[in-house]
Amino acid sequence: MAIDATFQPQGPTVLVGTTAVQVPGAAGGSTSYRIRNISASVQYFSWGTASVGAPVAPVAGTPSANTIGMLGGSVETFCISSNPFLIAGTATGFEVTPGEGV
Repeated sequence: MAIDATFQPQGPTVLVGTTAVQVPGAAGGSTSYRIRNISASVQYFSWGTASVGAPVAPVAGTPSANTIGMLGGSVETFCISSNPFLIAGTATGFEVTPGEGV
């Protein structure tokens, strides 16, 4: 499927909280993930290997690798590594659905 096509879910939705969890991709290795911030507030998530640490918001002169902030209640689609481990900065967390498209 073309990456600029409508998002097509290809796996189960996973709740991501303050403990790192792996989000399984679809067969063939999804790299597109629809992510919904469940919180009404801004929060951050990070991705990486099983040892990924809690996200830290960037500050001037100190970037935060593999970390994205999302507005409260927002939904975005991101292309990140296949089968990543994700962790949220708050227990409210995120819903993450693997698939392809935007």
